[in-house]
Amino acid sequence: MYLLKTALGLTLVAVTGASLAFRPEQATTSSTKPEDHVLQLERDWLAADGKGDAARLSSLVADDFMGGSPDGMLLSKADIIPRGAGPGAFAGATPTDTSVRVFGDTAVLMGSIKTAESGLIRVTLVYQKRADTWQMIAAQLAHP
Repeated sequence: MYLLKTALGLTLVAVTGASLAFRPEQATTSSTKPEDHVLQLERDWLAADGKGDAARLSSLVADDFMGGSPDGMLLSKADIIPRGAGPGAFAGATPTDTSVRVFGDTAVLMGSIKTAESGLIRVTLVYQKRADTWQMIAAQLAHP
């Protein structure tokens, strides 16, 4: 009987140790924070625009996107995706002074992008998580 209790006790210790070693928290430590993911999406948007990658831009920008250009024009998704081959308006642009705030399934990114052609442009981008992926749903661009 003593051996049975000892074996049962050792089994219990081993199972408890294994369950602690493979806790779900380990998976979340390697996952990206939503803020980091949205920051990467801005870089992805600028890179895709710079390459004229319409397919990638279509996946990053929501169909119901709305925006405002630095000169006050209203923008739709079709307006911000380059037509034909070649780079878009933000070729070579780099993000600076960027910060992100997440509010549930919505994120607001504010910062600037430096372009060779237009200089510094202030950006406010709004992203929404839809079907497990973030998409840009709105943007406001302005010259400082």
